[in-house]
Amino acid sequence: MILVTGHAVAKPDTLQAMLAISTEHVRRSRAEPGCISHEVSTDAEEPLRLTFVERWSDMDALQAHFRVDASRAFAKALSAMADGTPQMHVYRADEIDLSAAHAKA
Repeated sequence: MILVTGHAVAKPDTLQAMLAISTEHVRRSRAEPGCISHEVSTDAEEPLRLTFVERWSDMDALQAHFRVDASRAFAKALSAMADGTPQMHVYRADEIDLSAAHAKA
């Protein structure tokens, strides 16, 4: 599984627009092949900070997502409205079944 995390900080006058395009992007992305989950939320302590968490089945699915014209347009629009440069981190991950680990203890 591929895990993507990221964040963007809004300016006070761009928060609502950033939330609107982010929500649209999340909904569209969830319908793409290989998307396990895609979420955006606001930070409880920093309400201008948007946090993105995505899970993709594999790197091919994520790269296909990056090639979608609407994804490129979203990234460009988000960057233009953000206070600073949005950040993104991509990880290869395996889910750990904690119930199995606890059963052995």
